[in-house]
Amino acid sequence: MAGGAGEASKCILLLDDDVQFRALLGTVLRARNFRVLEAGSARTATELLLNESPDLVIVDGMLPDLPGVEWIESVRQRDTDTLIVFLSAFWRDLETFQRLTQELGVSLVAYKPIEPMVFAENILELLRPGPKRVDSVRPLPSSLPPDATDTLRARMRQLREEYARELPHKLDELESLIEAAKQRSETTRSAASSAHRLRGTAGAYGFKLVGALAGHIEDLLVEYQASPLLVRRNLWNEVDRALGDARLASRDQESAARVSIAPPNDALSTGTILFVDDDADARRTATALLRKQLFDVCVASSGPEALHKASSIKLAAAVVDVHLKNESGFDLCRQLRELPGKERLPLVLMSADQSVETRVASTHVGASLFIEKPFREDAFSIAVQQLVDEALARHGRVLILEDDRDFANHAELLLQANDIDTRAIVNPADLPAALDEFRPDLLLLDIDFPNTSGVDICKALRMSLQWQTLPILMITAHIDDDTRIEAFRAGANDFISKPVLEEEFNARVDVQLTHARLLQERAERDPLSGLLLRRPFLEALEQRLSEARRYERSLALAIIDIDHFKQVNDGFGHTCGDSVIAGLGQLLRQRFRNEDLRCRWGGEEFVVVLPGQKADLLERALGRVLKEFSEMRFEAGDGETFSVTASAGIASHPEDGLSAQALIRRADVRLYQAKDEGRNRIVGAEDTMEEARTGRFGKQHSA
Repeated sequence: MAGGAGEASKCILLLDDDVQFRALLGTVLRARNFRVLEAGSARTATELLLNESPDLVIVDGMLPDLPGVEWIESVRQRDTDTLIVFLSAFWRDLETFQRLTQELGVSLVAYKPIEPMVFAENILELLRPGPKRVDSVRPLPSSLPPDATDTLRARMRQLREEYARELPHKLDELESLIEAAKQRSETTRSAASSAHRLRGTAGAYGFKLVGALAGHIEDLLVEYQASPLLVRRNLWNEVDRALGDARLASRDQESAARVSIAPPNDALSTGTILFVDDDADARRTATALLRKQLFDVCVASSGPEALHKASSIKLAAAVVDVHLKNESGFDLCRQLRELPGKERLPLVLMSADQSVETRVASTHVGASLFIEKPFREDAFSIAVQQLVDEALARHGRVLILEDDRDFANHAELLLQANDIDTRAIVNPADLPAALDEFRPDLLLLDIDFPNTSGVDICKALRMSLQWQTLPILMITAHIDDDTRIEAFRAGANDFISKPVLEEEFNARVDVQLTHARLLQERAERDPLSGLLLRRPFLEALEQRLSEARRYERSLALAIIDIDHFKQVNDGFGHTCGDSVIAGLGQLLRQRFRNEDLRCRWGGEEFVVVLPGQKADLLERALGRVLKEFSEMRFEAGDGETFSVTASAGIASHPEDGLSAQALIRRADVRLYQAKDEGRNRIVGAEDTMEEARTGRFGKQHSA
């Protein structure tokens, strides 16, 4: 049995016009023994409400026949007791929030995309006996037993794979509706509804970037619908660009095989950037810059709006203007960090006031960075990227080898509450495979096993070149001096005694992850470009290729070379040459997913690898990046500015080879073809075949 309120077979009415969203959330709720009724329209929901008397109703904000708020109003005229949860794919306004919660008695207001497992636990809590309160969606320990959890994970994985296969068709449908709206403004509502469904559902299935871009499209279409005669000149260009980005962000069927219960490790997996400023122009500029970096962004114009948005979404960082109208940005930062799960939220503060007092006050509220207003694009982009990179590194991955399942479950809950990825195993024989597959940043290792010792396991790991530097935190119920000495001599970095104190456990894990990150950054990153060095890149590439061969997946690789780089060094000096390398390195860091590999191969050469993707997608994505690179202006010592272009060759697995050497060799040949053809272009496999037929090849990516 699932436990909790689900055991009483409580009935839930799920009102949402997206069939696949209902399938996903309904699956999770039924796993907890809830009886789930589904409705795709207000009319159907009203009939079910009268005939079935559900204990709780979940209502989407936008229904095909009636706005969700108006349907709730009609329900409350005759039913004041049924619990209601309101779901919205976008922030409405503080007045609507207060009306829902205070006048209409809504128990919970949440924002899509939801995390289905977490959301279901909050529904479970709402249905437990006791006083009800309006609260934010927050992570709770899972109420499901292990067997039921495994079954649920398998079913959700199946649903996500099905959604991944249908996603390209949904984008095709949206594109057709957008084209129709361009010709006939009365069809805009249909296009906005299609974007709205993608906005809420794609994120719930793990395609968060697709959902964020669909949300941007919806906002633009709503703007056009409100005043089609006053539409901004470039609105349709923005719509088309967002749709193109959504296509690039969507995963093909091969990648869908890797989608698990957790969101994919794409650019949004760390959460959303909250930008708070009462200046509408600043909000528009920040939104454009952040989406350009493939971040999800949530904007707010006031403190109350920011707090309500932040309470129900996962945040990677918050950027706050110090001087908001009628309130203090400093106070808002304190309030943000008082929200559940936001205690260590990374903060960036902005101000036109550069006084020492303002900067000191920023440090007192825990801000990591301070930027001047009006902010420059480069400074703003670097600040946000730095915070997100630090957050990614701080989260890390922890492998737990512990035969006490109760302790392992407890440790996993503590780690996951801090957004740390975990995996737990009970058998030491499974450790080598888990290390190779999970690639942890820290190992929690029990000291006592039935047939071996954690100390011996630690010694064995220290004999392996691959795992000599892996931080190991030993877990023991013994606290005598001999045990401590034995653990340290075996190569353990630290140890902790059972039963663990939560604060001590978190602190010791955080210290080890931070230390590991600093060592890894120093050893693996090129300080100028911020990209991987050749050796760690090749190690990571071999791992990705092994996965590609094992699961029969695609992989695309590109070698990039800056055109006429010697002339830059000779004509403007090596300092300017360094600026060019740093500029391209920054673009490559910001314009691809976290799971993509980017390397400074040497000198002015770079390599980019997209696991799970085909060459045509890499060619399109890289073409846009190199076009952007060609439009950058670099300053020479005398104030003169100059621009630079780059060329690239692309190879793909398995078409061009199965080994790293074969792919690099093929991409290098195509790179030199691009150079011979005139530079400032990308050459892929199709271009090579075209050359064989016509004697011409290469696609220019210049404007």
